Amino acid sequence: MIKIPYAGYNYYHENGWEINRPNGMRFYSIIMIRNPFWYEYGGRTVYVDRPAFLFFRPTDPEHFYLRNAPYTDDWIHLEADEGEIEELFDKVGLTFAKALTVYDHSEASVIMQNIAAEARRNSDNHEMIMDSLARLLIYKISDLSKVKEEPDFKSGTLESYRSRFNVLRGRIYQGGEAARIGEVSELASEMNMSVSYFQHIYKALYGVPVTRDLISARIEYAIYLLRNRNLSVAEAASVCGYETIEHFNRQFKKEKGCSPTDYMKEHRYT
Repeated sequence: MIKIPYAGYNYYHENGWEINRPNGMRFYSIIMIRNPFWYEYGGRTVYVDRPAFLFFRPTDPEHFYLRNAPYTDDWIHLEADEGEIEELFDKVGLTFAKALTVYDHSEASVIMQNIAAEARRNSDNHEMIMDSLARLLIYKISDLSKVKEEPDFKSGTLESYRSRFNVLRGRIYQGGEAARIGEVSELASEMNMSVSYFQHIYKALYGVPVTRDLISARIEYAIYLLRNRNLSVAEAASVCGYETIEHFNRQFKKEKGCSPTDYMKEHRYT
């Protein structure tokens, strides 16, 4: 059985991030990095210009980073009986320590979001659910790695937008900025694009729709307000751009797996 003792979804670092574990760690790891980054592989430094997965065994050296630019990732740590995870990776053709780029990682990212939500629960079937989700993620990544549709990357058109879109995405996750963005059309207008083309480029760059990032950013800011500003749920919902508390509660539960009230009961500082 595969266990997941720790998991994180949509971890954002405005000024970059670096992990350097020369001796590895005691868990297997799956990291979904949503932006360009550098990593060490085979004694050399490799630049990856698009979102990618990294997989590590407990003893694999880990060194990956992006400096002075917004960085976002999803990650899980896994443990299992000896050889179980490596046998599964061999079976589906995934390689440890080497970055794997995929055309569209949004489906895998949803699974990692579900894993992060389930990690906070303690239900009767928790271990079986986590084992199932871990296997589902590994099989899904394997399937995604076999999709070869990459016309935008090959043409170079997509890369010409990356710098501007990185700035835009960093702004979305900056404090309460997402709450001030009423419609996707506002962002498309800033980029002098049609809404449909803007959405196409955004998803191709980051693997998730812009609407998903806007929701995630609003919910993360709501959590900050609830934990640090002592606001009520209704007040936080209003500050984050929700016209009704019912809409806020629905999106919060979908994003975090529980209501904002229950989340705060479990995570409130003491």
